Amino acid sequence: MNTLMTGLLFSLLLILTLRLQELVDGCTCLPVHPQITFCNSDIVIRALVTRKWPTSSSESSVIQYTVKQEKMYKGFEMKKMVDYIYTSSSSSLCGIELETNIQYLITGHFDIQGIVHIGICNWIVPWDDLTSLQKWHLKWNKYETGCSCQIVSCPSVPCSSPTKTQCIWTDLVYEKTRTGSQAKNSVCSKEDGGSCHWSDERSASMNENIYYGEP
Repeated sequence: MNTLMTGLLFSLLLILTLRLQELVDGCTCLPVHPQITFCNSDIVIRALVTRKWPTSSSESSVIQYTVKQEKMYKGFEMKKMVDYIYTSSSSSLCGIELETNIQYLITGHFDIQGIVHIGICNWIVPWDDLTSLQKWHLKWNKYETGCSCQIVSCPSVPCSSPTKTQCIWTDLVYEKTRTGSQAKNSVCSKEDGGSCHWSDERSASMNENIYYGEP
């Protein structure tokens, strides 16, 4: 085998090795609108994290968080009260680290035993970091009622025209962030005629009375 061929094979092997290492060591989450994560989750709660417990088994090492559930927004049919949630202890397996004595909005999934699992690809954020409109959408069930609509990300301009059941998410292309104005303030909802559109809650945001008390 000549030197050139050997070099090419070595380069290919190096690329494949690095790519495999990325897959092993990294957990990549596609940027999505919070409503998508809400709709794709089995359970959504507001809860105070009170304790963190490292646990392990023959198969994996996980972190158990003890939580005090304050409110459930989704998942009633599976579980009325959540006392513990679990995540991988490894960030490469999408494990997420939460702080104790902090109240979070937590989305997650049930396993076949009804245990709640969470990861960095879930929508998990300190409750105080949510916008008033995000809290309002949660309180009045706006995210879930829009789950029949489809939110499509716009990767570059010009954005494609939405179909009847789509809303085009433009935060990434116009604001260069996954936490832009649409993510913070809007939901994709269906009108009586069946068409989906971004709701405009600007009038609601001007009425501070709707934010009195926690949703």
